[in-house]
Amino acid sequence: MKTKIRNVLCAICCLLVAGAVAYMIYTDRQEEAAQTALAEELQAEARPYENQLQELRSELSDLEASVSYASEEARFLVGFLLSEVSDISYIEEKAAAYDFAPVLILDCTEELTEIEALVEAADADWEITLYASGFSEDVNDEVLAVMAWLDSVEREYADVFFLRDDFCTTSNLKLLQDDGFTGYTSYHSASPTEGQTDEGMVYFDYSYLTSSGTSVTSRISALYSGKTSMLVVFDMASINSGALSEAYVTSLFDTMQGYAEKEDCSFSTVTETVQRLSEVLAIEEENQKEYEEQAAALQEQIEALEETIADIYARLEY
Repeated sequence: MKTKIRNVLCAICCLLVAGAVAYMIYTDRQEEAAQTALAEELQAEARPYENQLQELRSELSDLEASVSYASEEARFLVGFLLSEVSDISYIEEKAAAYDFAPVLILDCTEELTEIEALVEAADADWEITLYASGFSEDVNDEVLAVMAWLDSVEREYADVFFLRDDFCTTSNLKLLQDDGFTGYTSYHSASPTEGQTDEGMVYFDYSYLTSSGTSVTSRISALYSGKTSMLVVFDMASINSGALSEAYVTSLFDTMQGYAEKEDCSFSTVTETVQRLSEVLAIEEENQKEYEEQAAALQEQIEALEETIADIYARLEY
């Protein structure tokens, strides 16, 4: 009899436990369903604000991207670092065979009488750019002497200095800027680039060729793809010695000429390149001002929408 009573009580307890468990499962599911329904309701309420937020963020991103001006043309500048008066005849032959305007590069550390002879033998329409293999305050004095002589004979020269990359220091750039130069050439190993320093000096890339083994074709291709500018410098002493073979030089000219015949590429001069670069930088500066003005208003709207959306989802209790 006691066993039967015990069994009945156990059965009752099991039923009670099962009922309690079933009830808990039922209430949990009800709560989950209620939470899911509330979440869907809040998502629907927040969706218009989220869509608007996405549009504003996209507009801000597009506005930021519009600051940079995309150049539409690549430019080759062809320079010759002169070593002797006979170099002029060689340059004349190349200028007659191809469509470039020669840029004569004068080494300011050479004797002034030698520099005078080179300038007097050159075509008066050819552009002159000054250069020094190294740079210091003493070298800068030599640069000033060459500038003074050019001014005295009323021979124009570009206000861009061909500065080797090892000497592109802040102090040297300051010296050049004090001399009246507004730009300089630089070197970037990855691919040609151009821009402006914090001090306001513009720069563009160069490739300095002293031997036939110098690989420049990949940089020429990168120049064209990036629609930037590059000064290709032929060292005349290396051409005269044979270190730069005529076959190699001709191959490079043929390559540049091929690109220059495309609508989005051309030969240029230092003055033209600096003018174009200055115009691009002015456009970007104006774009930056417009961006800052419009971005502030957009950011304010974005923050307000983010707060509204956060308040909506804050009503979802877990």
